[in-house]
Amino acid sequence: MTESLISPLLYYNLWILVWLVLQFVETLLLSSLPPLLGRILVAGIIWTSMLAAILWGSSYLSFTLRAIHAAHPLDQLRRIQKGVLIMVGVTALASAALLLSGLDAWIRLLSRGLASLIFPAVAVFSLRLLLSAHQREDTDSWRNLKLLGAAYSLIFLTLTALVWWNRFSPTIPRTIYIPLTVGLEILYNLVTVLWIHLFDRKLPAQDAADPAALPSRPAPQATLNGFGISKRESEVIQLICQGRTNQEIADALFISLKTVKDHNYRIFQKTGVRNRVELVQLAQELLKSEQAG
Repeated sequence: MTESLISPLLYYNLWILVWLVLQFVETLLLSSLPPLLGRILVAGIIWTSMLAAILWGSSYLSFTLRAIHAAHPLDQLRRIQKGVLIMVGVTALASAALLLSGLDAWIRLLSRGLASLIFPAVAVFSLRLLLSAHQREDTDSWRNLKLLGAAYSLIFLTLTALVWWNRFSPTIPRTIYIPLTVGLEILYNLVTVLWIHLFDRKLPAQDAADPAALPSRPAPQATLNGFGISKRESEVIQLICQGRTNQEIADALFISLKTVKDHNYRIFQKTGVRNRVELVQLAQELLKSEQAG
């Protein structure tokens, strides 16, 4: 989960970095440039900030989908990717048209409007993450995810309120708005890094499963066939139940690490489990059912 959690954080920080570059250009550099070049540079930076904002929102949505679904929803992820391409294209064409029409101020307005929409969208995604984790089984993984969802919900709901207050209320003091937003942005980084350090590093170890809890032998192929599990996938399941890592499975079966990950994904999708722990638990249940029968 770390990779899908880090991507939104990187895109968000990129968005902030682009905004700082814009402030630098407008404050110190713009006056020394030819007017046309200055307009093109500012428009390009503002569009880059919109690109970073779109990538942040889409990667955060992808993270929430990966976190709350047992198997990665590939169709939904593909639709997100298509939506990103459409939004990037539309904002690029709109920015170019406004620049050519001399309506540079509208490019900035488009960027602000996009930010005003993305913040509440991310807040909604965070609430969905919190509610989904709250409704699942009371396990360590879901409790940790619920904690992350609660922290993100608080951060992004507050940021949404501040952004909308700043957009529609000219009376907000800058001495209040800037420290609060910067503080929340720092908090977002701290929460993410701390959660990965304290909890997400435990997930691979948990996914490897407690050796004492492993079934004495894997569920039979005939039982696994009910899930559409192939012979090769059954071999992967057997090695997972032995507590093998992905690399150890690749070495044992003489296949690449990527192929092992592909098998893992298909196994999780077919059986409806989220991770290795749930897969081992399913194997235990199938073995008990077979022995009871």
